Amino acid sequence: MNERAAPYVLAAGEVRSHPGTFPAIKAGAADTGGLLTVYGGGGALGPRTAGPPLHVHYETDECLYVIDGHLLIQVGEEHHDLGPGCFAWLPRQIPHTYANASDSPVRAIGMAVPGGIEESFAAQSAYFAQLQGPPDPERLVAIWAGHGRIVGPPIEVDAVRR
Repeated sequence: MNERAAPYVLAAGEVRSHPGTFPAIKAGAADTGGLLTVYGGGGALGPRTAGPPLHVHYETDECLYVIDGHLLIQVGEEHHDLGPGCFAWLPRQIPHTYANASDSPVRAIGMAVPGGIEESFAAQSAYFAQLQGPPDPERLVAIWAGHGRIVGPPIEVDAVRR
């Protein structure tokens, strides 16, 4: 892509595209000439909430910056507790996931390079919105097929005590 993008400004709580998607999209591939996707910052990951299953991205590097709360991330086999101001770099091909294992909400902002991952976020959000019961692992595999693969379960927040 790498087309010249038009500037824009978002007010607090606004999203650029894919309304209702978690995480909120602040800049997508269409906005950045395909260079990156910026997400999060607005909505919070609720207390004691698991994130996605342990997964790897084929060709996408990702980072997370915690604004408020404590985010538990898993990178490979290691777990890290990220508080406000903490940052994590998650290169492609490295298994990773995150969860909020605390009793307070977490707000974070993330970036994915190159852009385009927002389409998978939107598909996953739509699937979870209509879900009755636990998610179907095969359906999640299909949603993420273009961006990576699931290699393990999400972090079990009930097993983590703080």
